[in-house]
Amino acid sequence: MYYHNRMCRWLCILLFFIPLVSAASIPVKSMVVFGDSLSDTGNTTHLLKSLRSEENPAYIVAPFKVFVINKMIEFANDYYVPQIVLDAGILAVTDFFDHDLAPYIVNLIAQVKLVPILPGKPYWKSRFSNGRVWNEYLADMFSIQKDDEEVYLNRAFGGSWAATYDTQLTVWNVIRHPLGIIKTLIVGKLIPPSLGLTVQAYLLEHQKLSNETVYFVFSGGNDYINALQYEDKYDPAVMSAYIDNIVDGVSSAVLKLTQAGARRIVVLGVPHAGDTPKFVKTADRELLNFASDQHNERLAIRVAEWKQLYPDADILFINTQEYLERAVNEPGNYGFANVTDACIDVKFPMFQGITHSAFANNFVLRYAQVLQYKDKSFAPGETNYHVCDVPDDYLFWDEIHPSTRAHHHFAYEVCSAMKDHGYDVRCKKPESAQA
Repeated sequence: MYYHNRMCRWLCILLFFIPLVSAASIPVKSMVVFGDSLSDTGNTTHLLKSLRSEENPAYIVAPFKVFVINKMIEFANDYYVPQIVLDAGILAVTDFFDHDLAPYIVNLIAQVKLVPILPGKPYWKSRFSNGRVWNEYLADMFSIQKDDEEVYLNRAFGGSWAATYDTQLTVWNVIRHPLGIIKTLIVGKLIPPSLGLTVQAYLLEHQKLSNETVYFVFSGGNDYINALQYEDKYDPAVMSAYIDNIVDGVSSAVLKLTQAGARRIVVLGVPHAGDTPKFVKTADRELLNFASDQHNERLAIRVAEWKQLYPDADILFINTQEYLERAVNEPGNYGFANVTDACIDVKFPMFQGITHSAFANNFVLRYAQVLQYKDKSFAPGETNYHVCDVPDDYLFWDEIHPSTRAHHHFAYEVCSAMKDHGYDVRCKKPESAQA
């Protein structure tokens, strides 16, 4: 009887602790960020500086040429390709990189040299804001060292698109169709690189991913802003198909990461582009907000499908629009005095004056370029913009990008959503929200 009672007590204790074990918090030891200008910590600046260098274009493509040749050799060894066939293939690829692709790069770089390094002043240290962006604040909350690429890696580029015009960067396709693949990567996708390209490039460097790293995917907003240049986007059927294409781009990126071993992924929806200073008082506001809502609804459905497809993966969807809506409707809770205007006021928009720019069809980079415009009437040191007196009072730094204070609040909201989901994180509210 004593033995029976003792066993019952031990079983009760064990059953008490089982829920705690099964619901154990998920630690965050490292993070990788994919996205656009909302997440960029300087990648766009580094890319443009590299392309503007005076180096031989053949040198720029040399690492990729070596990668392709090595993969060809691996393929030949695995499938017993005759040496004479392999040698001919290597010769063709070498000739392509050195004589066909290099001149193509020369022309591309010549166009890039016509524009300044972006974003310049008044942006802060190559961020599209007046200070740090959300993922930097988030890393601090996670106690992650941002200067250590082993635990913090940012692969977000200003102006990046989520839509992928699929010519897949696979070894087999690169070997069979090198010219088509390279052109797809460069034309409109190298400056800036799309979400698909950045993920694929990351996977070339990291073919097996850690199942403990948290991967953040925050992309899609630029696709809707840039779509306004095409009149058929006002056709509901066309816009619906376009939304699916963008969601497909995000989906492709997430699935590639998952298939490579990622098991902790945070997918962020897009906020209302129509509520930014650029569009809030225009006829495009309703269309942009509708597209954002549809994007988030369809993306949430995809996330549910991915959870079924990969039950061992933890995929969290965060609808970021909820945070923007609260900031707009209750600005005092976040310390904002102005949620409709931009802190930066452009003197001469001059958007049509750079139609031949490499960035002509990309609003984010075109806007950043306009800020660098120097008019003949300007006095020495005069700029093409005014900056508000108290940037922290503003939700928006420029016409579409949040201020660093807004980024800080956004980081707290993302952290809180992750904590509620089960991540072991310490979320600290910005000072204006402590009360």
